[in-house]
Amino acid sequence: MFVKKLRLDELDKPILIILCLLCGISILFIFSTQSGGQFGSQNFALKQFINYVIGFTLLLLFRLLDLNQLRLLAWSFYIVSVLSLLFLTIAPESIAPNILGAKRWFSIPFVGSIQPSEFFRISLIIIVAKLIAELKEKRPNRTMQEDLLLLGKILLVTIPPSLLVYQQPDTGMVMLYMFAIVAMLGMIKLNKIVVTIGILVPLLAISIITCLFLFKPDIIYDDLIPKLKPHQQDRIIGWLDPSDNSNQAFQSRRSVLAVGTGGLTGKGIEGGNVYVPEKHTDFIFASIAEEGGFLTGAVVILLFFLLITRILEIGSKSNDPFGTYICAGLALSLTIQIVQNIGMVEGMLPVKGIALPFLTYGGSSLFSNMILLGIIMSVRNTYAHQFFGEPKKVI
Repeated sequence: MFVKKLRLDELDKPILIILCLLCGISILFIFSTQSGGQFGSQNFALKQFINYVIGFTLLLLFRLLDLNQLRLLAWSFYIVSVLSLLFLTIAPESIAPNILGAKRWFSIPFVGSIQPSEFFRISLIIIVAKLIAELKEKRPNRTMQEDLLLLGKILLVTIPPSLLVYQQPDTGMVMLYMFAIVAMLGMIKLNKIVVTIGILVPLLAISIITCLFLFKPDIIYDDLIPKLKPHQQDRIIGWLDPSDNSNQAFQSRRSVLAVGTGGLTGKGIEGGNVYVPEKHTDFIFASIAEEGGFLTGAVVILLFFLLITRILEIGSKSNDPFGTYICAGLALSLTIQIVQNIGMVEGMLPVKGIALPFLTYGGSSLFSNMILLGIIMSVRNTYAHQFFGEPKKVI
């Protein structure tokens, strides 16, 4: 009876197959990185397996929520996630330790580290999708003033919590928030003037920074970079100047070396001999490329491509714009996360504390992405029923 209520037969099989393959790859290469004795007696592969069990459980549970229930719970999710970010700023070191200058996690006994900013991404995507869907339903033919009012509401729910995340510091996560919102706004026809301003301002800023770097590098190195936080300075200088001796440049150089020595077919499992700090976490792709080679790395990228394509396909077929916006926000957020992580591992982008989805060791990123995929599966099959009533399928 319990299995029947979970409606396991309605799980999206393409997503499920991709997740199982990514799960196997993640555990295999985490096991390989720890075999060299770098992490002592800690069994990260076993912990990752447990994380996946918890993650699949969360996916199944959140898939049972239909879109009407998500609309009703949107503000509750948002308030709880913002309060968790606020509490993190004042929490004592015993439950919110400062790790390498960053205060991003709650340390919970018997559970491990939980990163509130990951779960805020879920609530932000849901609440922004709700705001956009409600306006589109009420006013299909909007004026510029109404579009600006919508942007104002979105900024109001986004900027204050994002500043809390930025202060942790976690610039990479804030970037993912912004791209998710851009994706959802891109699904509606905003006023042309608003769109033009939204495109021209970032392009102008990027153009100015590029010109300064090419023609006036002293302004970048002597004026702009010193105003950033120390870890941000290291990451940018390490990216612009790989020969720099900072820790971030060292990690980037080692990961590029690991990827480059993997060749076409790799060195084999447990054959990696290039030392990369924290190789099982954000730099797991360096291990995949070194031990599995170009072919295994290409397979991983193909799996990500198929997953994102499936999310977009589900969103495009949804008869509820609210579900479509959620799919769009998650798809672009995952895409940016994947591009940034693999780009930094290969030395093409600055080092950021952004996990490679479903592969990096850790619970928070995996749990939040599993919850979002559970929501995506609920978009695929929308139900109209009360919380404890019998489901009635409407599509």
